[in-house]
Amino acid sequence: MTTHAATIDAPPQHMGLPLSNGKLAMWLFLATEIMFFSGLIGAYIVLRFGSPVWPRPHDMLVEEFLGAINTFFLICSSVSVVLAHAALLRRKIGLAVLYITITLALGGVFLLIKAHEYTHKWEHGIFPGGIFESPDLALKKAIADYRSSLSLADQKTDPDLAAATALAERFALQEFKSIQAQLEAYNKLGEDLAKRHGHDHDHAGHGHDAPGLHLPPVHPNGNLWASLYFTITGFHALHVVGGMVMFAIMLIRAGLGLFTIESVAFVEYAGLYWHFVDIVWIFLFPLIYLVG
Repeated sequence: MTTHAATIDAPPQHMGLPLSNGKLAMWLFLATEIMFFSGLIGAYIVLRFGSPVWPRPHDMLVEEFLGAINTFFLICSSVSVVLAHAALLRRKIGLAVLYITITLALGGVFLLIKAHEYTHKWEHGIFPGGIFESPDLALKKAIADYRSSLSLADQKTDPDLAAATALAERFALQEFKSIQAQLEAYNKLGEDLAKRHGHDHDHAGHGHDAPGLHLPPVHPNGNLWASLYFTITGFHALHVVGGMVMFAIMLIRAGLGLFTIESVAFVEYAGLYWHFVDIVWIFLFPLIYLVG
């Protein structure tokens, strides 16, 4: 009888998962995100290490310093969102709002630096479809564009057009047996053109501001690199924007007086998402910025 009574009086046991529905939903969402970025990063690794020739970060205007600064800012933003969650648990609403503001600002700085990198590459023709992967095709395009800007008389006497045409004829005769020899000849032509116009020119593939023949960028597998770079970092930047939207909503609620201790779950879920965005970048930084 005693055993029966004890069984009846025992408190009901919780039969669900040891986490809230909201946290479960966030973890399931992050699982899909992990699969998404794993596919992108995996594709980059396979194509990068499976290609006999791959552009160096310096050739594609990838600045390691800017990537390191962005990594530092994202790590700091992960720390600030943790501090915001801790402050909210201690019912320090104002301090939590301050840390969320810092997190939002650091995310904004990350995007500004990334926008600068995109603009710099775009200005130098480093974007999908803007890079020639063989010197002969690039030279043909440069000659055609330059010839269309000259009169018939100038086409017969212009030294830039003559030099480019001569090199194009050598390419056509296949005197250059390797892509490396073609690149060396192509870059030599770019240096000669730059000297002729009185400009220093450290890399023919990046073009120059002098009047005359303009050589478009040439990088073997450059279009593949650009496609992977803008796709992977672009999707990551969109995820940063998504996190910033959540933090902006928190600040709006704080301005309306709706940001209270009851918002601790919202901050926790947003923090989980933000940590994931940070971890993805920690993988992208060495792959894109450091591995040459």
